[in-house]
Order: sequence, then C-alpha cells, then structure tokens
Amino acid sequence: MQYLLSLFILIYSICTPIQAETDFSPYDCENNATINYEDGKGTLHTLKYFGTSITIEIYESNPEKAITSLCHALNIVQEYHYLASNFSTYPGFINIQTINNNPTKIHHIDPKLTELLASGLEWHDITQGRFNIALAPVLEVWRHYRKQCQNKGVCHLPTDAELTHAAQYINIKNMRLDIYNNTIKMQKGMKLDLGGIAKGWMVEKVYDSLKNEKTNAFIINAGGNIRHFGKHHDGREFITAIENPLIKKYQSNQKKQVSIDPQYIYHEYIQAEDITIVSSGNYLNYYEVDGKEYHHIIDPTTLYPKTDGISVSVITKQQAIFADVISTSLFLLPIQEAQALIQKLGNIEAVWFLDEQGNKIATPDFEQYRWQEKPKVDL
Repeated sequence: MQYLLSLFILIYSICTPIQAETDFSPYDCENNATINYEDGKGTLHTLKYFGTSITIEIYESNPEKAITSLCHALNIVQEYHYLASNFSTYPGFINIQTINNNPTKIHHIDPKLTELLASGLEWHDITQGRFNIALAPVLEVWRHYRKQCQNKGVCHLPTDAELTHAAQYINIKNMRLDIYNNTIKMQKGMKLDLGGIAKGWMVEKVYDSLKNEKTNAFIINAGGNIRHFGKHHDGREFITAIENPLIKKYQSNQKKQVSIDPQYIYHEYIQAEDITIVSSGNYLNYYEVDGKEYHHIIDPTTLYPKTDGISVSVITKQQAIFADVISTSLFLLPIQEAQALIQKLGNIEAVWFLDEQGNKIATPDFEQYRWQEKPKVDL
C-alpha cells in the first residue's frame, strides 16, 4: 500500500505542472491520460488527442523512469496536437486553425510546424499530387455532406459546382512557406489539413524521445499507426495483428456486440523488430447515397473518393511519417502506379485488401514479415 501511495505521488508530481492563470494547462499529464505501471511495464492511454485512441507501452524495470518517460511522451503528443489541429485554436500556439482563420496574413510559426509543413510539400511532389495538405476546402465539402447523412439521415452528394469552387483553393503552389524565417502565408480561401501526416510525425517524435531516454522496448499505437522498438519482455519480436477491414466494418455497423470467430478478426499477423505499420482504408468513415458508399479519403486529382479497393497496410523500418503519408497515397493510386512508387522509394512492403471477397495482393518481400502461426500469446 505504501508503494502504491508513493507511486501515485510520483505520477502527480511528474505529470502536474504549476497551474497558469488560464484554465488551459497544455502539458498536464494526470488529467489527460491514464498512466499505469505493473510488472515491469508502463502503459499510457489517452483519447484526447488527434481524434483517436493513443496507447504507449514501455518495458522498463524502474517505475519512476517509466512514468517520467510516459509523461514526456504525452507532452510530445500534446504539443503536436496543438500545432497541427485544424479544428481548434489554443492559447499560446499559432497552429493550423490559426492559419486557416486568416490565410492571407503572414504567420510566424513554431519551427516544428515549419518542418512538418515542409515535409508535406515534399510529399506532394513525391506522390504525384495524391498527397495534398491544402485539400481542406474540398474535404470540408465532403465532410458536411457525410455528417449531414450520418447525423440527420439526409444523404446527398456534393454538386460538381461545389467541388469545383472548393478546388480553386487547393493549389499548393499558392502556399508561401519560408523555412528560414518560419513564416507562412496563403491565398485567400485556402485551408490546410494535416490529417495524413501529423499523426505519423508525432509518433516518430515520441519514438525519438523514448529512445533518447534509453527505453529498452516499447510500442506506440496511435489509432492504428503502430511503431515498435526492441523486443517483447519474453525475448521474442513483437507481433502485430492487422484488422480484417470487412469484419471491422461489420462490427461498426452493428447496434449490439456480435460474437465473431477470432480467426476472422485479423487478416495478417506481422512479426518483426523496430518497424512501423500503418493502414489506410475506406471501411469506417463513410456514408451511403442511392446504395453506393462514399468514404473520407478524397483523391485530389478527381475530387472524389476512390471507388475500388478496401485497404492497404504498409510496413517499413523507416520513419513513421513515411508510412503514414505513403499508406494514404498507395490507397489512392492505381495498383500498378502504387507498386512503381514503392519500388522507387525502396524499403517498403505493403499488402492490399482488394474487395469484399477478401482477395489480396502483396509486394514480393512482404512474406518476410508474416507470422504463420495462430496467436497463442499476448501480442
């Protein structure tokens, strides 16, 4: 009991900064995440950032070090959430929403945000325009119709006129980013959305922090963006199960919980060390018009969701941001172009879940990551 009390005091002292005069306490750990330590493993879980569930597990024999490292990791999650958000502004932060609110103004931004935006511009070129951080005006049109259908049952498609009007503001060349003076200015009507890059960027910064603090092994799971380092506490490589998108879609559509044979819940089991796994797909955030589904991943070249394919999962030993961006781009590209891009970039393996019959294709060396056994251990 005395140990648990001491542990609680430690968590409180590490994760609770001195309160500012405002109610906004940006780097508070205690009130924004659940942090636990038991049997050599520290776990952090939060639902408050990036619009998703984020879990970090670290294997560390010293409870004080584990809790400190997890709190530092949460602080990184928090900072990049505040900087990258295009839904809210935050006191003391010039973020994406600040820029979107007044695009023609010269904004002086944090160098961290400059670096993130510069990477977004670079990936626009690499992916032949399939990845576009300036796509927000078109995304907002689709989001309006999707929410109207999901919340009110009024289900329609955007008109071509609406999409064409929004598209005049998505030319990324009209964004002026000064990487030396950390300033940005855009054309009137432009808006940014970092939804396809900010989460992966944040995961990589958390990864760097935990490695710098000499954490022996850890797993970061940010809404399906998986990042491993080291090995499981029993000495084996970590095993990651990739969800079957059809089962996930079926479960999300059920009003009550349905029992499903575990062997069908996942379509791949991946065993490896120090890798990133990211999936993109059309199976969760969508709505239906006249019997046809329209999902949230919009192709900048057509202004519409891609009509074929279910999901793609990417594995790489490179940075998480790399996998985050490339998974969206591979999903949007025709298969042959996607495979050509993988060959050009190198060090990437992918598996495509093609249709509702469960047909799949994978890159030639994807097999090296497959775990052939049925799971009998804690993944």
